[in-house]
Amino acid sequence: MARFLGQDWTKGGLRAYLSDAAQVAGAFPCVLSDGKSDGVRSVSVRTGSGLEFSVLPGRAMDIPQAWYRGVPLHFASATGITAPAYYEEPELRWLRTFFGGLLATCGITYSGAPCVDQGEALGLHGRIGNAGAENVCISEEWQGDEYCITLRGRMREATVMGENITLTRTLTTRLGASGFQLHDLIENRGFEPQPLMMLYHFNFGFPLLSPAARVVAPIEITTPRDDQAARDNGVAECRGFCEPRANYAEKVFFHQLRADSAERTFVGLVNTDVGGQALGIVLRYSRAQLPQLTEWKMMGKGCYVVGLEPGTVVPVGRAKARELGTLPLLEAQESYAVDIDFEVLDGVDRITELEAEADTLR
Repeated sequence: MARFLGQDWTKGGLRAYLSDAAQVAGAFPCVLSDGKSDGVRSVSVRTGSGLEFSVLPGRAMDIPQAWYRGVPLHFASATGITAPAYYEEPELRWLRTFFGGLLATCGITYSGAPCVDQGEALGLHGRIGNAGAENVCISEEWQGDEYCITLRGRMREATVMGENITLTRTLTTRLGASGFQLHDLIENRGFEPQPLMMLYHFNFGFPLLSPAARVVAPIEITTPRDDQAARDNGVAECRGFCEPRANYAEKVFFHQLRADSAERTFVGLVNTDVGGQALGIVLRYSRAQLPQLTEWKMMGKGCYVVGLEPGTVVPVGRAKARELGTLPLLEAQESYAVDIDFEVLDGVDRITELEAEADTLR
């Protein structure tokens, strides 16, 4: 059944009121035309529940913005949305085109710290997030009594005499949904094994993120990335947040999560005082697919964000991962699937349920 305005509807019952389903939900493509975003393809999605988000086929099918009943959930960086032509690879220059967003994809063959790996200089977080999608498809259709919205596109990470990898992303939601499902299929179309360093860089900002917010997850072990993260009770306070501070130094933590018998786990960000209402989000995924969780905590004035980032490997850089023997490889002609469910939690009861679930898995 399609859920709209607090009521369940059959296809026939709802269509009797509508000439076009776009009146209540849908996907609306456009091309951005201002400043450094000029030429970037975008799709705005509305589900009719109060959830709205945008998808960028022009930037790896990533998600720069998301709102729930008018409340922004995402972090928007100072760069704004930029076209791939502005991408700079060396060292930390990836940050010049990091719009933040609800989701910025990092990888495929490298992510994390800049390094030199087997003679190849690699920048921060990889190239795939600046790849435009091919074979883009938008589908809106009734499937029984559900009105389903699907976006799909394929990106390449390839070079002559080197890697030949594709990432096909499918995003699915429906009328009345307060979330969406992400399905990625990563294929090594070459004939040599290739590193698989996927990092799903989900970023959350004000007002969902505030001193009243906290991370909820079945965390078993937390490891600070470095001394900077460890100092000032960093680990003890990594699930909570402070007011924006001048000259704040970012802190990064690596979490090991517990999972259920099917290897399913989750991480959430919740806040019981977002303008007087309780609101949260949760990411659910398979620990077998994404065994690592990174938390990026940046409480700076004018740069106030937390990143909750499931990944295939801890993002320490490819050279370090290779040295540690933790570098995942995708074999020749093999594929790898990743599934992430994103959901908005509306109300204290939903947040309480999530906290109880985390306690159960601990």
